Amino acid sequence: MDNLPRIALLGTFVGRGRERQVGEICAAQGAFYTLAAPATGTAASEVLQVLGIGETSRTLTLSLVPAPLIPRLRQELRDRLFMTQPGQGILFTVPLSGINARSARWLSQGMDGKPVERSEPPMAEANFELILALTNRGCSDEVMAAARLAGATGGTLLHTRMLGGQEADRFLGIQLQKEKELVAILAKGEYKVPIMQTIADKAGLQTPAETVVLSLPVDSMEGLR
Repeated sequence: MDNLPRIALLGTFVGRGRERQVGEICAAQGAFYTLAAPATGTAASEVLQVLGIGETSRTLTLSLVPAPLIPRLRQELRDRLFMTQPGQGILFTVPLSGINARSARWLSQGMDGKPVERSEPPMAEANFELILALTNRGCSDEVMAAARLAGATGGTLLHTRMLGGQEADRFLGIQLQKEKELVAILAKGEYKVPIMQTIADKAGLQTPAETVVLSLPVDSMEGLR
C-alpha cells in the first residue's frame, strides 16, 4: 500500500457523554474518523469499579488510527480521561487484517494534511481478546451468565438489527430473530476458548438464544484491571 503506515482500530468504553471528548482528542492528534454507539454495561455492580467501568450507561467509540499515532493518542486519552484511575473507562486497540489503499492513504494524513511519521514504536503484548457474541434480543443475560462461568467478569451490550435475514435463514436452515444484542467482552487470552466454548454450549445456535460468538486479537489495553 505505497509504504503507508499500518491502520489499527482504537476503541474505548467510556461513560455516557464522554464520547465527544474522545472524538476531540482523537481529532486533535490526527485521527479524525471516530464513530460512537450507545451501550450498556453488563458487569455485576460489585465488580464495576474493579473493571474500570464504573457506569452501566456508557458509549463505545471506534476510531481508525494510523499506528504511528497510537502511542501519543493513548497517552492523551489516558491523561485527559484519567484512565489510570478505576471507573474511568477502557481503551484498547485491534489490528486490521486489511484495508483498501485509498482509505489507508486518506486515514494516514494528519489534521494538517501532512503524512504522519513512519516510525512505529513496538507495542507491548497485551494478551487480551475482544469476544463478540451476537445473540437474540433479551438473551444477553444468558450469554453473560455462561461467560461468567468460564471466567468473564463483565461486558458491554449494544442493540443491533440483523440485515439480509432471509438469505441467512435460507443458508442456515433456521429462522433467526431480526432484533439482536451484541455482547462485547474483553478478557485475558487464556480465558478466550473457555468463554467462547461455554457461550456456544449454553446459548449457541442450538438454543433459543441462537448466539454466534467470535473473537478479535487486542494488541494494547488500558483501564482493564
